[in-house]
Amino acid sequence: MKTFHEFVDKKTRRAKRQLQIVEKLLKQQGMTVGSFLEGDDPYIFLKANKGSASFEGVRIYKIGGNLAYRIQKEEKTHPYGKAYSLDIEGMWDDLIGDKMDEEAAGKKIISAVREEFENFFAKSLDAEKQLRQGDFDKKGNPMGNVMLTGTGSDYSNLVHSKS
Repeated sequence: MKTFHEFVDKKTRRAKRQLQIVEKLLKQQGMTVGSFLEGDDPYIFLKANKGSASFEGVRIYKIGGNLAYRIQKEEKTHPYGKAYSLDIEGMWDDLIGDKMDEEAAGKKIISAVREEFENFFAKSLDAEKQLRQGDFDKKGNPMGNVMLTGTGSDYSNLVHSKS
C-alpha cells in the first residue's frame, strides 16, 4: 500500500519529467529557458526575447494534471496574473486522432508551442504599449480619459432633508 508521501513524490517526479521535455523542446526552438526543477515547486522559466515588457518571461509549471504558464517579473520571483493552460497532451491526442503519424504530430506540436509563446509575448507587449500610451485620436490629442458612468436619470434632486 502506497503512502501519501510516495504518491506526492511520484506526481512531482512526473511533473519534473514533463517540464524537462518542454524545456528541451523550447531550447531546440532557440528560446531561452531557465530550469528550476529542484525543490517542491518545480518550474521552468521561459524568457521573453522581444521588446521591453514589464516582465522578463513566463513560469511554466504543472498544476493538477495540466501544464500552465503565468507572467513572471524575473526568473526567481513569483508569477502573477492569469494562468494559461498549455495542453500538450490534448494537442497530441487531437493530432493522433486525426490519423497523423507520431513524428509529424510531434513536429507540429513543437511548432505550435513555440508559436503560442511568441504570440503571447507579442500580444502582451502590444497591450502594455497601449496602456502606457493611452488612447489618442488621429491628431494626437488624448481621449478616453473621462468615462461617463451611465445615462440614467439624476435622482440627487429627490434627496431632501426634513426640517
